[in-house]
Amino acid sequence: MRIYLIRHGEIESNVKKIYAGTSEESLNPNGERQVVLLVSRLEGKGISRIYTSPLTRAVETAKILSQKLKIPVIVEKELREILLGPLDGLSHTQVIAQYPKVWEIWTKTPADLRLEGMEPLESVQQRILSVLKKWSLSHSEETIVAAVTHLAVLRCLLLYYQGRSLNDYRQIEIFNANAFAFDTELLRSDQKVHLRLVEEIRDV
Repeated sequence: MRIYLIRHGEIESNVKKIYAGTSEESLNPNGERQVVLLVSRLEGKGISRIYTSPLTRAVETAKILSQKLKIPVIVEKELREILLGPLDGLSHTQVIAQYPKVWEIWTKTPADLRLEGMEPLESVQQRILSVLKKWSLSHSEETIVAAVTHLAVLRCLLLYYQGRSLNDYRQIEIFNANAFAFDTELLRSDQKVHLRLVEEIRDV
């Protein structure tokens, strides 16, 4: 099957460099514009449905796509953003001031970070891979879907696809309303999800 994985449109926390995490925040006007532009790049792709994270910014993104493409939206809780614990809602400068040791690990070896209430990157990666495996088992090879998710989820998936360490997490650049189309295959030999990147949409 083919999956268009999409980062939600812009919110004010993105502009202000605040960790939004699992907080609820609506798209700003620029975010709405980004998603409308993305629609024009997704038209004619044969997408049959849109899965979305339950967070407001993702749901709003999915609804714009749904209305324009005239396809249904399905909420998938495992597409949510990383749990950030005490960092949720803080700006980068606040994290540096309040949690300097955490910031050092987060910027140098993020895969090693263990903080109460915060989801390890390995867990985020396994979560999205489990979702892709579930979809691969429940849909035919010809099925094409879209899924609206978040920065951390997409970074972890791209690192898996590229065969890179999760410590390269911060080296992956993904902007709002960027999309990545993967063909997925679940092999009987190892029961792992195998990915082939077929398209990137970054210029919205």
